[in-house]
Amino acid sequence: MQDNLQKLLYKKYLDKNLAALYIAKYDSAFIDPELWAKEFLGQFTSLEDHPDVLKINKTEKETEYKVDSLSIKNFLKFLNYRPIQLEKKFIFLFDAQDLSVILSNKLLKIFEELDAHFCLILMVPDKAPMLATVESRAIKLQISAPKNSDNQNSFDFGKLKTPMDLMNYLKQASGNSQYDEKKFIEHAIAQILLAAQSTPQSFNDLEALLRSLENFETANNFNNSKLSRITPFFP
Repeated sequence: MQDNLQKLLYKKYLDKNLAALYIAKYDSAFIDPELWAKEFLGQFTSLEDHPDVLKINKTEKETEYKVDSLSIKNFLKFLNYRPIQLEKKFIFLFDAQDLSVILSNKLLKIFEELDAHFCLILMVPDKAPMLATVESRAIKLQISAPKNSDNQNSFDFGKLKTPMDLMNYLKQASGNSQYDEKKFIEHAIAQILLAAQSTPQSFNDLEALLRSLENFETANNFNNSKLSRITPFFP
């Protein structure tokens, strides 16, 4: 479900008014930046791996982006070519607060002179500091949390006994259904961990749950049905 910011940016794209560089701030307690980017891009294309889209992440071993990071080298190569299908090439740089100082300074000229055929969005958690020199070159965006996020925290997911119960709840909820899915999964994990303290068998349940989490990510990436994604989290 697209939020107002996603719709606004899409309209700017259609009107050819989309800027080249943005900093998008978000509350990490409520917003999954990769999911937000996926929903935003869903307005343009149904392709998961679009040739005009680049998503930049650190590797597990990296604490920050550096000049010699493979992801940064791929980013620089990506800038060498104009879009193939879309009006602009979209680049999402996640955890942009982790750009090293040296790299940030080297990228300043690119940030300043980014071609109109590109739209680079630096994704940054609300409280994460950014270099002032980088912030000054970008248009600031704020990704809002789902309107009913405060109420969602108080919902008792223990009332949901079957996958269809959850499906019905997701249909009736007025907020972000993907957020509700994640909250339900957090509840399922918490229940297994609680049971594991007194029941050895629950450790086997926890192992099965971890496999379900891995399968959930795969199913989500391939746009599998919501029902198939959530069923493994029910006993």
